[in-house]
Amino acid sequence: MITASAATDGGVDLLRGQIGKGKTYCFLGSSGVGKSSLINRLLTAGGLRTGEIGSYSGRGKHVTTAREMFFLPDGGIVIDNPGVREVGMTDTDAGIKESFEGISMLAGDCRFADCTHTQEPGCAVLAALKSGAIDPDRYANYLGLRKEAEHYGMTVSERRNRDRSFGKFMKTAKKDLKRYKGNLMD
Repeated sequence: MITASAATDGGVDLLRGQIGKGKTYCFLGSSGVGKSSLINRLLTAGGLRTGEIGSYSGRGKHVTTAREMFFLPDGGIVIDNPGVREVGMTDTDAGIKESFEGISMLAGDCRFADCTHTQEPGCAVLAALKSGAIDPDRYANYLGLRKEAEHYGMTVSERRNRDRSFGKFMKTAKKDLKRYKGNLMD
């Protein structure tokens, strides 16, 4: 694992050294975590649009809306992706229950079977959060993953549209790759 920061440039040279010529790397992560900013550091000349850190939240802002491929000066290829939702998740219910076992166990003690653990009276999860038994960041991660899981409960039509968009991206990427390889031969 390589830890790198676009804000401080820490680890960027180490990351750059791991990117092989002619190899393709995909940058994945949540919206606003700095994928595009990090790719800008690798490109050295920048070029990707990025947002400022929000003054209220202290977090990055979602800017990337489509996949884009970039060719690094040393010959590596990187793909910038929008937030994690573009990647997809499988078997989310089991994964969330397993990853957040303590919260899942508490959920069984809630007053309502369909408790969302966000506002209902008699929610055991909210009571544990209020008492400090659950870390607020862990709780936020739990809610975020549940929200993302709901997003992936999309219809067949919505999946087709997403797949069609990805197919267009791949067609363009293959064309760009051929052009790039042609330039390497010159």
